[in-house]
Amino acid sequence: MKKLIKFLLWGLIIWVILFMTIDKVKANTALIYHSNYSDAHTNVKTQLEADGYTVTLSTTGTVHDNLKTNNIDGTSGGYDVVYDMKYNNSIGSNGKTRYQNFVQAGGVLVLVGENNQNFSNNNQTIEAFIENKLGGTVSINGNTTGCSYNCTNNTNSNTITTTNTAITDSDYGSDVAVYPYGAHFTGDGTWLAKDGNGRIVWMRWSGDQLPSGYTGAAYITFDINQFQSEFDKAKMANLISDTYESILTATPTSGITSSQTTEFNTYRNKSVSGNQIYITQTGDNNTLNIAQDGDDNLIIGTDLTSAAVINGDNNALDLDQIGNDNVLGLDIVGSSNNVAVTQNQDQRAKLSITGSSNNVDLDQSAINYVGEHYMSVIIAGNSNAVDVDQTETGNKKLFLDIDGSNNVAVDQKGTGNHYSEITLTDSHNVDVTQDGSGDHNATINLSGNPSTVNLTQDSSTDQNYHLQQSCVTNTCSVTVTQN
Repeated sequence: MKKLIKFLLWGLIIWVILFMTIDKVKANTALIYHSNYSDAHTNVKTQLEADGYTVTLSTTGTVHDNLKTNNIDGTSGGYDVVYDMKYNNSIGSNGKTRYQNFVQAGGVLVLVGENNQNFSNNNQTIEAFIENKLGGTVSINGNTTGCSYNCTNNTNSNTITTTNTAITDSDYGSDVAVYPYGAHFTGDGTWLAKDGNGRIVWMRWSGDQLPSGYTGAAYITFDINQFQSEFDKAKMANLISDTYESILTATPTSGITSSQTTEFNTYRNKSVSGNQIYITQTGDNNTLNIAQDGDDNLIIGTDLTSAAVINGDNNALDLDQIGNDNVLGLDIVGSSNNVAVTQNQDQRAKLSITGSSNNVDLDQSAINYVGEHYMSVIIAGNSNAVDVDQTETGNKKLFLDIDGSNNVAVDQKGTGNHYSEITLTDSHNVDVTQDGSGDHNATINLSGNPSTVNLTQDSSTDQNYHLQQSCVTNTCSVTVTQN
């Protein structure tokens, strides 16, 4: 008995040690490159540490490689956040590539520039990084007269507004030291902070604004003095925490993109006059059953101009459109595809299947002939099975992009407005359920080897989930329940 107790005691000790080790590994880490400009870098360090980050300072002019996985001293670990506050030092070609890899791997990068004329070399390098490495656009609209950071201070409004937190004059006074002179800019990212004149002084690129597969974020601003206590008329700690802490803690959110909105509206606004069917069928042993009931139903290609083409072997299609103003785009190329589509009232659907042995069962319906559902499914590969249901009232949109041998089952129902975007590459099993009266958004992007994902959003409260996963092991599993 004593031996058993001793054994269990040692087991408990080992478990505690392992738990503490794992917890330590998971701690947030940050790296600050700086040029020893006053206390700007130490202010950021202090606030990061207050927010739970382990911070490393470095004055080197070289950006280290593998920042997400390795520390600058050569040990393993890496950094979650990198502040580049070398306002007077160019990033360099190697640095741009290494920062690109850092953002792609999920790192959060903050780049700080300075006056457009006096520090144009570094600023242009930052601009080139955004445009050439991340595919974004940015245009610096700063002062070109050589005016210093605090010139015309009284004639320029320094009141800050932000998309991430409510910052007002009462928080920091009327003269907050965010000096945008020679540092305001425009771009295709999401602006984070503006001065009182509406000029952007902070901007973020993340999510769909980055190339496919990039899971991090990049932030730019063009003034070092905003981090300096000497020129802050209020509380520097509050300024960093309230304005910039969102940089460190913000998680990607799910939501329809501008291109998806355009696609959705294009199909929603497609005019139909009378029942029309445009199909070109080529190949062997194709079975086609079509029934349209109501007025102004249309079957046409996915481009909404050419015919819906079925080209291949042993394809079977069973299509029902009931009600008014249903539009279906259909392009199938391959063999042994089974597709069954049912639309009730005023739904649009877009299908494009290339490959073989795909089974797709789609159903869109609405209670009392009320609903606004849109569906877009693109499959390239073989042996895919997709089952999608959009039912009941509400504005529900679904975008699927499948490549490989995947099994996907999606169920959207309830009275809420739901949005789903699922992108798969190969060998994944995904089961998604969106239900309830709340407006639920879900974005799932998987690539790599076999994964299993189960997502449930069921509540009267709005739910939002965003997942980008690149798994190269044999077992990847994610289970999420939001209710």
